[in-house]
Amino acid sequence: MKLYEFEGHNLLSKVGIESPFFVACSNMEEVEQARQRLRFPIVAKVQVLSGKRGKGGGIKICTNEKQLLDFCKGMFGSTFADEQVRFISLAEKAQIEGEYYASITYDTTLKIPFLLFSKSGGMDIEEVKKNSPDEILRFDIDPFSGPNKKELFKNLGDEKLVDFLVRLWDAFVRYDCRLVEVNPIAKVGDDYLAVDAKIILDDAGLARHRDLDVLQKGSAGAVPTERELAARKIDEEDYRGSAGSTFIEFGGDIAVLASGGGASLLVMDALSEVGGKPSNYTEYSGNPPQEKVEKLTEITLGKEGLAGCLVAGAVANFTDIYATLAGFCDGLLKVKPKPNYPIVIRRGGPRQKEAYEMLERFAKKEGFDIHLFGPETPISVACKKMVELSEEFKRERPGL
Repeated sequence: MKLYEFEGHNLLSKVGIESPFFVACSNMEEVEQARQRLRFPIVAKVQVLSGKRGKGGGIKICTNEKQLLDFCKGMFGSTFADEQVRFISLAEKAQIEGEYYASITYDTTLKIPFLLFSKSGGMDIEEVKKNSPDEILRFDIDPFSGPNKKELFKNLGDEKLVDFLVRLWDAFVRYDCRLVEVNPIAKVGDDYLAVDAKIILDDAGLARHRDLDVLQKGSAGAVPTERELAARKIDEEDYRGSAGSTFIEFGGDIAVLASGGGASLLVMDALSEVGGKPSNYTEYSGNPPQEKVEKLTEITLGKEGLAGCLVAGAVANFTDIYATLAGFCDGLLKVKPKPNYPIVIRRGGPRQKEAYEMLERFAKKEGFDIHLFGPETPISVACKKMVELSEEFKRERPGL
């Protein structure tokens, strides 16, 4: 989960990292109230989950009230980097004497965390890496003992700066972060402040940090949809298997219930390759019980305007195909109005034959248009068939 900048500052404050005084506002009334608490010049920043705000005009140093109000009025509700601006942060401009860059993330090859540091803060770190690679220092971190303070001090020569970086590590570990980045770290007198804060939390660790005051985020945008929120709750309430932890809404008309991480991506690629437009990306994996797949099915197919449903995955070793597809049937019966679009199922694994016999009886009894493919049929072929059936369905119903 990506955090807004103001949420990142709040998290860093929990480990003793200070930032310039700021107020996060969600409307013009709050802007006017915050104005009374701040002195000009005021730095106004749109709060979005993407970067490059400075280059895109999302940050403005305001020297008077008119500049501040005009900027905020123009930004609230507008689209910035494909995201609606819901919040603007206002902060007093710090008297910065030096700017630095620091980030902590994981090296997935070496399987260790590492710290990047540069004295060229406030700039695009990719440009620094390209033009002045010697200005970027890397420090590998022992995940058990943390950063080597002696090594940091030897290279940086400033105890307070080293302390700042160690506190970054504290935040990274304590809150199960995937990335902690501050750009710039500002030297103000003898102290160091986090002027910016980019933090990504590990979704798998969120359950351990319910005390964190962070807003729910969508998968493809800052505002989660009702279906995204509902799908995530499935796994929160039941640890058996996985169903719905990943749920991304798109604008297409083919609902997708995929199985297994790698196979799920293959399903999406294959569907897109043949012109299919998925309405969502979600998956169920491991061996989720029947009722979890039922809930995920009901949520996924609850979207209006669908013209097809694709249930697909590779050959499973441990997933009970009968139980999961029985859950799909249970969820299908709960969807209102009753789905009349084509449904393509391509699965393989334990009890698949038994499951397909059940599906044939179910489709005949309940009147669903279900097309079954076993593991002998490539996923790409099943996806192509899904698109063909969906297009035929839409031709017969030109209003869709």
